[in-house]
Amino acid sequence: MALRGNKRVTVEALGVANWKFPDEGAFSGAIYDSYTARKQAVNLYFEGATDEVIKSEAGLSLSQTYKLIKNRCMATHPDGEVWGWRGLIPNLRINGYQRKQKIQIDQFGFGSAGVLKSLFNQYPGLREKFEKRILNASKATKLGLVNRNNVNHFHWFLRELRILGLEEQNAWPFNTEKLGYVTISKYIKSLYEQHPSKAALITGGVDALKKLSSGDGNARPVEHFFQRVEMDAHKIDGRFSVSIPQPTGGHAHKIVHRLWVVVIMEIVSRAVLGYHLSMRREVSKIDVLRAIKMALTVWKKPRITFGDHAYLFNANLPSAVSEEYVGLCWDETSVDGALAETCKTVEKVLENVVGSKLLHPKNSFSVRRNKDDRPFIEAFFRHLDLGAFNS
Repeated sequence: MALRGNKRVTVEALGVANWKFPDEGAFSGAIYDSYTARKQAVNLYFEGATDEVIKSEAGLSLSQTYKLIKNRCMATHPDGEVWGWRGLIPNLRINGYQRKQKIQIDQFGFGSAGVLKSLFNQYPGLREKFEKRILNASKATKLGLVNRNNVNHFHWFLRELRILGLEEQNAWPFNTEKLGYVTISKYIKSLYEQHPSKAALITGGVDALKKLSSGDGNARPVEHFFQRVEMDAHKIDGRFSVSIPQPTGGHAHKIVHRLWVVVIMEIVSRAVLGYHLSMRREVSKIDVLRAIKMALTVWKKPRITFGDHAYLFNANLPSAVSEEYVGLCWDETSVDGALAETCKTVEKVLENVVGSKLLHPKNSFSVRRNKDDRPFIEAFFRHLDLGAFNS
C-alpha cells in the first residue's frame, strides 16, 4: 500500500512483522551507524514519536523517516516482497538505474549505462525469452543441454538482436568493441542471484539443489544449552606401530592399521564432552559407550610421557572445569547413518541412562553420508586433521 501525506500508518497495516532483515552482523563502521539510526527512527515512527523525539534519539526528522518507509521499506524487492528492513541499508540502490537520455556511446565506449534495461523495456518479449532460457534446466529424466555458460547465452542473445534488425541500425551492442558481453554477463549473474534454487540446479545439478534446500544444518532450532549433541567417528589417516615390551627383553611391534576417534560435541558451546580412541578396524558399540561414559564422568588429563607440550594452556573438558558439568545429560544425540547402525544397541542406553533421543536418518532430518547434517562436528574433524595430525 502507498503512504499518503504525513498520516501515520500502523505497523499492522504495513505488515511490519513480516519484513525481512538484512545480515546486520555484517555491517561495520559508518554503514552500521547509519543503518541502526534509520532503524531506530522507523521504530520510533511506528511508536508515534514526535519529530523532536525522533531527531533527538535517531538524528533524523519525521519527514525523512516517512520517506524512508515510503520510498525504500515499502518498495518491491526482486523476490516479490517489500524491501522491509533491508531497504534501510545505506547506499543500496532500491529501484535500479533508469536511463532517461538517448544512448550515445563515445569513442572510449562510455555512455551505455542502463542500456540493457532500456532495450528490454523496448522489447519486453525478448526479456521474457532470454530469462526463460537462462533459468531453464533440463529434467533429470530427459536428455538436454546441461549447464549453458555465459558465452552460449551471449551468442543466442546476439542472434535475437540481429533478427530484430539492431545490427543493421548499428545500435547497441553492435556499436561497442565487446558487443555488450560484460553487461550481458552481469545481467545473467544478477538473475541467478534472484533465483538461487534454479541457479543451483543449473550449475550444480540435483545434488546442489538438495544441499541448498536443506542448508548446512547450523540453523536447525536449538532452544537451550545441552539440548543437542553431535556424535560421530572419524578415521585418522595414518599407519601406527605400538612397541610392546617383552618379558625376555626387547620389544614386539604391533601394527595399528586404523585409528578411530569417537567424539561427542555440544553444539551450542561447541565443547567436546567426551571422546574415545579406538584401534579396531571398525567402530564398535563398546567404543561409543566409552565415549558416552567419558562425557558423563569426571575427566582427568592422562599422564603424558612423550613431551611437555601435549596440552594447550587451560585445556580441559567441561567435566574437569566444574562439578556442575559432571553427569549433565542432553536431550538429543545426532549421528550419521553409518554410526546409527552401530548405535542400535546404544539407543536404549542413551534413552534410559542419559534421557536422550537418538537422531538418525530414519527418524530425523539426517541423511546418510551427508556432512551438512552435522556441520559442527564435521568442522571439528576438519580442523583436527589440519591442525593436529598434519603438524
